[in-house]
Amino acid sequence: MSTATLDTPRQFTPERLRHLFEPRSVALVGASDRSSWSHLIHTALTVGGFNGAVHYVNPRSPTAHGRPTVARLGDLEAPIDLAYVMVPQSGVLSVLAEAADAGITNAVVLTAGFAEAGPDGQRAQREMEELAARRGLAILGPNTLGFVNVPRRVSLFPGAANWSIQPGSVGLASQSGALGGTLMGYFAAEHIGLSLLVSTGNEAVVTLTDVVDYLVDEENTRAIALFIEAIRKPAELLRVADRALGAGKPIIALKVGRSELSARTAAAHTGAMVGDDRVIDAVFRQSGIIRVDSLEQLVVTAAVLAQTGPLRGRRLGVASISGGACDIIADRSEDEGIQLPDFAERTVAGLAELMPDYGTAHNPLDVTGAAVRDPNLFGQTLELIGTDGGIDVLLCQMGVTVEQEPGVLTESLVNIASALRRAPVPTVFSPATGEGLPVEHRDLVTKLGLPFVGGGLDLVLSGLGRAMWWSDLHRQRQTERTSVISGGVRSAPEAEERTGHWSEERARRLLEANGVPMVPSILATDADGAVHAAEQLGYPVVLKVVSPDLLHKSDIGGVRLDLRDEPSVRGAFADILAAATRLSPPPRVEGVLVSPMRRGGVELLAGIVRDPVWGQVLAVGLGGVWTEIFNDVSLRILPVTAADVGAMLGELKGAALLRGARGSTAVDQDALVDVVLRIATLAHTLRENLESLEINPLRADGSQIEGLDALLTWSAA
Repeated sequence: MSTATLDTPRQFTPERLRHLFEPRSVALVGASDRSSWSHLIHTALTVGGFNGAVHYVNPRSPTAHGRPTVARLGDLEAPIDLAYVMVPQSGVLSVLAEAADAGITNAVVLTAGFAEAGPDGQRAQREMEELAARRGLAILGPNTLGFVNVPRRVSLFPGAANWSIQPGSVGLASQSGALGGTLMGYFAAEHIGLSLLVSTGNEAVVTLTDVVDYLVDEENTRAIALFIEAIRKPAELLRVADRALGAGKPIIALKVGRSELSARTAAAHTGAMVGDDRVIDAVFRQSGIIRVDSLEQLVVTAAVLAQTGPLRGRRLGVASISGGACDIIADRSEDEGIQLPDFAERTVAGLAELMPDYGTAHNPLDVTGAAVRDPNLFGQTLELIGTDGGIDVLLCQMGVTVEQEPGVLTESLVNIASALRRAPVPTVFSPATGEGLPVEHRDLVTKLGLPFVGGGLDLVLSGLGRAMWWSDLHRQRQTERTSVISGGVRSAPEAEERTGHWSEERARRLLEANGVPMVPSILATDADGAVHAAEQLGYPVVLKVVSPDLLHKSDIGGVRLDLRDEPSVRGAFADILAAATRLSPPPRVEGVLVSPMRRGGVELLAGIVRDPVWGQVLAVGLGGVWTEIFNDVSLRILPVTAADVGAMLGELKGAALLRGARGSTAVDQDALVDVVLRIATLAHTLRENLESLEINPLRADGSQIEGLDALLTWSAA
């Protein structure tokens, strides 16, 4: 997807950020025995096993934490990769300048009191940004807790020493430092490994999208989890999301701050439906970012995707220790669009030989209580299911605290781990509930290499459903990388014409000139002309007032439907003009538009409106009288592909209507997609000052697709 309308300069390359997140030497500036922050960072580095050099800087004390200090960064003779700054706000800028003078180009600024603290703080943060730009500094923060690079044992995060975090393949970036610490604890409790945890703070210099860019290339990371409060660089988010999707590294995001839907253009239905959060939903779907609704979903979904990677399909094979859990899995799989195919005949035959007489060899498979006594049974069933050939991912549901005879649990887990390792498809091992992995079992799970994902079945199955959605999009993007929207239009208005609201007649002429089919119409300026037009088009007809000042014509009595003869046309013409002249101030009236009355088909809306952050947003949904009633609409930002439009139509609650519900004629999906793309192409080409373009209704009846009404508005710029 192109981001031409949102381009911003790229500040840091992933290679440049390696110097920040993979330091070999660190200086703690403001280190002090009297500072709790200093104590926490010193302890985190020490307990975390950092094997590089740590230096302590404090001009007021000769020692800190039992180590000698220097007064200034410039007094250090050894090379320093990173400065962790925890001095008062008034001293931060001078410390950063001193770091630059000493050749230190990376810093983490714990100190608060900047952009979040009013005008003075905002001014100080701008000075920090300017200093960083002049001196080439990569600064994390200010108002950040820092980061933990788990595989490399760099713990520059207060409180990290409290958690036994295992190295893993989930990279986490959080704009909330406190929640970053909370999530660290949750990762540890669920025994989910981390590659990197970053608190981005105020993002004066290094932003959330910079961190994502680094994680796309970081070799230990397979999935990227984000806690987002504000999207500060939308173009960069789109760029790095596209990189991640292409690289097969899923992004899972918890974006908070949902707000009331706000109108972007008061005059258009589309504007009334495009609120900030709905647009973000659309952007995430279009970019392949998996949006979740809770911290638990964020962690578990990331863990599932880190375990599975891109899946080749939606078919799940299941072996469980519980028949009740099998029922839960079946129900939740249906909710999530996960397929539970029947096992192949040879698999069923093999399972029948292994299972007790009271067991049934179907998917999901209840291995029954016999697995409690026989430590080989679970592993043997997993071997058969894993090689079934008809599944894309294998789920083993079993708790590691299940009651078994001494030694039997360990032997059973050894066999399970062996079977899962040999499976030719991705595998997940999950307990039924999210009680966390007991400490006494963590070493065993790690040693065996079990693909353990905690959180419980509900979260795991939700994660698998999202993994399958993301995998579908990943495969699609591997084969379709170019946008359909790429060229100009057949006919475009001159720059001086692009002002204000256009009448329907003027808008429809532009649409027709650019290949968008519209219902036939004739503009009449008197009653005789209206009658002649009706006879030419054929009764029954529709009459509508034509005025750039009347955008919602029916609200003022400017529309008459199903007119079947000359007297009704003359009467309707007179009534429409009379209704317009009663308005104050009187609108400019160009005449009355006469069109044939259409019946049947599905009435849709297709419109584009400008969002102040993301640019042009395409809305497709149920139209006509259903627009405000059902608010059934799907959104994407422009430009879009045919696959994007097809996905939008499939997302509608009324999608069944397009397929021909209750014997009605099915809509030609390809023809409909083509028309929507023509509308989007026109809008995207005219994007410089196009405010909104809407066709409502867009009537679809079999292969006949035509607009029945149109609205077009230009912005002042």
